[in-house]
Amino acid sequence: MNFLRSITPIVFGFLFFLPMSSVDSLGWEVGILGYELFLKENQNQKQLVVPGWDFHTRNWGKVFQSEAYLHRVSSESLFVGLKDKNRKNQIHWDLDIKLTSGPETGLRNYYLGKNHFLGYETKVFFLGVGRREHLFSPKSFSSFFDGGEGLFLELKPEKSFLVQFFLWDHYSGSLLFSKDQFRHLLYVSDEYETNSKTQVTSFSRNHHRRQSFGLIYGDFLTLRIGFHYLELGSFGPNTKDHPPETKKSFADGDSLFSGNFGFGAHFEHFSFEFDFLWSKGNDRTRSKLAAHSGSIPIAGEAIQLGTELRFGGFKFRSSHFLSDRAETNEKHQIVKEGYISFGTHPSQTPYLSQIFRVFPSAAVTEKGYEKNFAIIEGRSFGYLTELVISFEFPPLVVKCIGNYFVPYKQNVPSDGRISVNRREFERFFLAEGMMEVSLKEEAGLELGVGISQLFLPETFNLTSNFGYVYGRLQI
Repeated sequence: MNFLRSITPIVFGFLFFLPMSSVDSLGWEVGILGYELFLKENQNQKQLVVPGWDFHTRNWGKVFQSEAYLHRVSSESLFVGLKDKNRKNQIHWDLDIKLTSGPETGLRNYYLGKNHFLGYETKVFFLGVGRREHLFSPKSFSSFFDGGEGLFLELKPEKSFLVQFFLWDHYSGSLLFSKDQFRHLLYVSDEYETNSKTQVTSFSRNHHRRQSFGLIYGDFLTLRIGFHYLELGSFGPNTKDHPPETKKSFADGDSLFSGNFGFGAHFEHFSFEFDFLWSKGNDRTRSKLAAHSGSIPIAGEAIQLGTELRFGGFKFRSSHFLSDRAETNEKHQIVKEGYISFGTHPSQTPYLSQIFRVFPSAAVTEKGYEKNFAIIEGRSFGYLTELVISFEFPPLVVKCIGNYFVPYKQNVPSDGRISVNRREFERFFLAEGMMEVSLKEEAGLELGVGISQLFLPETFNLTSNFGYVYGRLQI
């Protein structure tokens, strides 16, 4: 990859001339990211047939296979960040924000970290404002994140018991820079770019009110319970089916109530996590796809499972996500919607989580409630698994990640239940293998290179690989 070879000296040189002195009360983070993607069509005559699916939610089937779409992309982006975490008297703050090179690279102008807040803390409670991660969220996937942005209260009646209340939360999809940095590599048509530009690349973001509550109990053995209530209203493409009502009250009454119940076991060399997730609500609609025009009940479930082994610098982690799906009748009409998730994409490989961005269930993202059956920007029910093998021998870090996703069949009647029967899933799959090597110094210097390969069935007639280099320095 010529671009990677040319950008690597720039990364090293750029970071070499930066000051290495540390500041006790404030930390700055600067970095550069270069990437190159190869996407091409295979030279075989097999016909691309995936019943009930499209390459993109906006009829990209033909665009995806056109010469203009199948091309190589090489680019770079810059960011500067502020990081600081401290306490002074009873004032506690945790600052983490990144300013990027902006919409011209497909990024937003700024990204908040998992925590970015200021608050007042005592021995028994903490009242804060800003972004705060949900400590009661499922833990099976190490890179999954969900959090509130607004006003929150935490109670700690004892050392191993914590209760979180999110009193005022403007939900906006819980975007992170690490989950968005490769998202806009693919070519987009003029029609799609026109419709999505204000939602994806502009400074303004979509928000909707959400209330959340959760608790965590235990140390080595932990119990976590969480609840969320979101006023869907007209937030998203699947909630705008009552124009008269949305025009009158700016919402058609759609709402979503969801939660999770899980436990974990943490030992010196082994960890285990399990979570049961559920969602209930109402989607008022006049769609012909509904069995009863007027309203579709939402009642879905999903399970997550994760295990991790650790020996010295070696780490092995296996994560699994399995959702139910919408219940349909013989006419393929929807009787009941399936599970709907919050937060970021659970996996961390670039193709599945960012470039193609295929979620393993319906989801409420920064665009609202979404459910579609597509290879790009898909929100489909199915099974997702991730395998992570990493080794740390300071300052060297080597990480290998594999992801595999297979969705449930479409265009067939469904009972809407979770299934482990192979015959219930599509014959095609999406898989990805990734390897990353980096150097990390205690002074805050990090340099790395990563490569990724996409694995698709031959009937897709596509091959693609992806590479990137990055440099980061905290001072």
